This record gives sequence, C-alpha cells and structure tokens, in this order.
Amino acid sequence: MLSEFIKENYEPGEPIFLQDIKTDGMSDANIRQKIKKLTDEGEVIRYEQGIYYIPKMSRLKGTLTLVPDIVARYKYISRMGRIMGDYAGRTLANKMGISMQVPLKEEITTNNMAAIVREVYVGNRVYVVRRAPVEVNEGNHIVLQLFELLKDIDEYSDDEQDARQQVIDYIRRFQITRDAVDRYIGYFPLKVYKSIYEMRLGSEFAANEFAANVFA
Repeated sequence: MLSEFIKENYEPGEPIFLQDIKTDGMSDANIRQKIKKLTDEGEVIRYEQGIYYIPKMSRLKGTLTLVPDIVARYKYISRMGRIMGDYAGRTLANKMGISMQVPLKEEITTNNMAAIVREVYVGNRVYVVRRAPVEVNEGNHIVLQLFELLKDIDEYSDDEQDARQQVIDYIRRFQITRDAVDRYIGYFPLKVYKSIYEMRLGSEFAANEFAANVFA
C-alpha cells in the first residue's frame, strides 16, 4: 500500500516529492489517485503541487508546516541520497563563515533549473536559483562549490586573510586534487582562475603538480 510505503521511507515533516514515489504494480496515475485519497484523509498534507509531507505535531503549535528552506534544499540541492546542486553566492559565503551578511534571498545553483537564472517562490520565500554550469553530482559537488565561492569571493569576504584561510581549510578538509581542478575549472569564468592565483592557493591542492606549476 502507498500509505505503508510513505511511512517506511519518510519521516514526519520531511518533503515527499510525488515524482520520487515508485512502487511495484502502481502506475503514476494510480499513485496520484492514492496520494489524493491520503491527503483527503489527513495522512499527508499537500505543501504545493507535487510536494507533500506527513504531518508533524507540536504540543504547543499543533501541526507544523514545512519550512521553505528545507523544501528548497530537497528540491534543488539533495534528496534521497542524490546530490543535484549547492548553495552559491552570498548564501554560500555566509554558510562558510566568510561573510557575516545574511542575504535576503538565498542563492542556489542546481541541475533542476532550465533557465540560466530565475527567482522562484518556495512557500513564502524567494530564492535565486541558477542553472549549474556543469551537472552536479556526488563526485564533483565539493570542487564545484569551491569554484562557486571563488567566482566572486572578493565581493563577499569581510576579511581577506580570514577568507583565504577558510578556503585553504576547505581544500585541505576535502583533499581537493589537481585532477578535479583541471577537470572542472573550464566550466567557470576566468575570475575563478584569477582568485586561485591571487590567493596563492595552488600549492594547497592535494597531489597537485598542475596547480603548483600553473597557479602558484
């Protein structure tokens, strides 16, 4: 039954995307009918078209609705073990501690956007969502996130030296290699190359003869 499938695979308050539900012996049309029935019975709540959740209760506030930031993360960044995007721009700089400024509109880069850039509503919040320059996946999202940060880091950083140290810590923590740099830097503006050179990051890339010889 669809009800059992949902309870086994989702926690209360976790976004459920209709497109992700696949059960043996049920067509998409049948799943849509069943989810409508579960919604009418109150077992799930419709957040917006194609997105549902199991009600989560609070003693003080009753039934809690989904938080837009959680829905946006599931919709554009990662869900069900699949990575498809990352935070970007001022949002990324803030999350990494490079900027103390909290942007009014969170910025995201993702595979799940046909337009180059759009402002989209999730619940009552507006997000700036950009199409990723190259497909984001589990194997490359770390280096792509670094390049997203370096693209305009001079605009975001509150302290140049602190920003450099934060980037170095990131490179070391994830052991970003010269191969990863070489493979993906061509998808980004020359400003990324310039930031690597000016911040003297070349020697920090693990096993990175390419970076040491070209960027240092």
